[in-house]
Amino acid sequence: MHLQLLMSAAFVLSLTVPAFAKAPDDIADLVGARAPGAESEMQSRGYADVGGNNTWWNAATKVCVRIHVSQGHYQAITQIKASACGQQGGKGARPADCPPDLSQADLYKHPGCSL
Repeated sequence: MHLQLLMSAAFVLSLTVPAFAKAPDDIADLVGARAPGAESEMQSRGYADVGGNNTWWNAATKVCVRIHVSQGHYQAITQIKASACGQQGGKGARPADCPPDLSQADLYKHPGCSL
């Protein structure tokens, strides 16, 4: 009985803890970098600032990311849907209820959606 209760609690907790999004490999090393220098690095690696909300697009890799900045440093880099960068979807049609700024961490909340 106690084991079943413990297993149920563990399952419920696993549903409430979001998955941590992983930054694309080509820019993962910029997490923790000072924002001004990291912006130059983003550009040198093929990313273009698409205006507003720290959103960047790489046309060569078709990757859209959002940069989370805190205290002048890149705290996290999250891959989001291409449409958040003003691009039309690259991996096929998406249901109408898929948010345009869907991140990898929230993908599990939106079955049928993709990045």
